[in-house]
Amino acid sequence: MTEAMRRWSKSTWVVVVVLLLVASWGLFNRLLAGGPYKGRVIDAETKKPLEGAVVLAVWQRVSAGVVQKAYGFLDAEEVLTDSNGRFVVGKDAPASWIPGTWVHGPDITIFYPGYGFYPRYHASPPMPLGGTEMLLKLMEKEELVIELPLLKTRKERLQVQDGVLSSRIPDGKMPDLIRLVNLERQRLGLGAVHTK
Repeated sequence: MTEAMRRWSKSTWVVVVVLLLVASWGLFNRLLAGGPYKGRVIDAETKKPLEGAVVLAVWQRVSAGVVQKAYGFLDAEEVLTDSNGRFVVGKDAPASWIPGTWVHGPDITIFYPGYGFYPRYHASPPMPLGGTEMLLKLMEKEELVIELPLLKTRKERLQVQDGVLSSRIPDGKMPDLIRLVNLERQRLGLGAVHTK
């Protein structure tokens, strides 16, 4: 041990170790991001699978701020449900390699034209007290069956248009969601959105 190292007090060493851990937090957050997330999307009334529903998972980079946390887009993954309505997202969850940041999410959106979308309008499973984070934990353990309600009226279908797409996500990360939203808008006699 060098003379300089012997002079450092225990509290100095503790501060150095804590600073190193905080600085390296981004290196370890891949383990904290979780996943993969498994589910099956079905019609709430008929219980038949919805093939071709889009599932969009969005992760955000979070950093601690003086007053509140700061969130920024990190990555997104988009998949379509198979013939049985099944999907898997997040097999390779993103990591934030910037020291002092961590990964939040994913926030998952499931959309199929003519239906209410998850998480805002799904019929089942019921939203637990822990919100969508609790549902994510369930999706990590086992396949979660998500029932989407068929919307019967034009008014209902128009209301669902609000909130499906987010301007915080680059269009290139959600081409199928944009395609299906535009298909629904066309059926409703509305103009296309996000056509870049």
